[in-house]
Amino acid sequence: MRLVTFSTDHGTHLGALVAGQVIDLPGTYAAWQRTHVRSSALFSDSQSFPTSMLHFLQADEATREVVDHVLAFAADPNIRADLADADLAFPVDHVTFLPPIPRPGKIVCLGHNYRRHIAEMGSPLPQYPVLFARFATTLIGHRQPIVLPKVSNQVDYEAELALVIGRTGKDIPKTQAAFDYLAGYTIFNDVSVRDYQRRTVQWMQGKNFDGTGPIGPALVTADEVRDPHALDITLRLNGEVMQQTNTSDFIFDIPTMLSYISEIMTLEPGDIIATGTPSGVGYARSPQVFLKPGDVVQIEIAELGMLENSVIAPQGAGGASGPQRTASFDEVTHG
Repeated sequence: MRLVTFSTDHGTHLGALVAGQVIDLPGTYAAWQRTHVRSSALFSDSQSFPTSMLHFLQADEATREVVDHVLAFAADPNIRADLADADLAFPVDHVTFLPPIPRPGKIVCLGHNYRRHIAEMGSPLPQYPVLFARFATTLIGHRQPIVLPKVSNQVDYEAELALVIGRTGKDIPKTQAAFDYLAGYTIFNDVSVRDYQRRTVQWMQGKNFDGTGPIGPALVTADEVRDPHALDITLRLNGEVMQQTNTSDFIFDIPTMLSYISEIMTLEPGDIIATGTPSGVGYARSPQVFLKPGDVVQIEIAELGMLENSVIAPQGAGGASGPQRTASFDEVTHG
């Protein structure tokens, strides 16, 4: 599944990407239920059908099987035409993508988790995962603009694979069983305000400016990703490749991340873990490269798609907002 949270003139919706369109999942469920005489035997309480991403992540297996039925129903082009007529299916450029999980309980980020990034920053390999926190007010969705802060001109990009927790977990084993705690994966841009980040030994202030955490466009469920340790990651700034690597360069693999973090805190459905950025950040370049109004940042991760955001001037500070190109469905869903 490729699940999204999106908004239209009619409000905020839980949706899915299906064959070039965004479908409203609760509305499509109601249509499916009307056309399937025996659907009530599978799932009789319409109020229990997920209406948000968090509700979906907290649902039981029976509910998720019903979601599978609804997506199979929506795969029929004739059905999608009817859904479009009912304002339940939309072209991707007719909706506003929001963060897949708009207000996660926790956003735990790793720093220094790629070997080549460690080398470019001149740092020693860490003995333990380097952790810091982000907060929900930093998150923005696919195609929403990154608004530069008024107080800094050292705003940098960071392409990252993000994990989405699907089950409550404490003391998760450092084995393949750790993957059972994942709902899926998404794309994250850990936009960093470098001068604030470097003010103290704690990075929090440079990582939590409002609207500096683009994420999405979709939560891609774990069954659709063959090997999260073998995903190509590419970041382009105005079309130029700035970061390009593979998650095989991780220092700490996913079971190690989940095990270590869950020693400290209980992980819950909807929590996000950002797994660190590869080499090529603007701060480490010579000359340094920082984001400016008019820039467009695209992050592509194999099997997950593409996250794109334009960069605009500080609010109230004037300046051009730059191009905000509409991504194609192939970019959103497949890269």
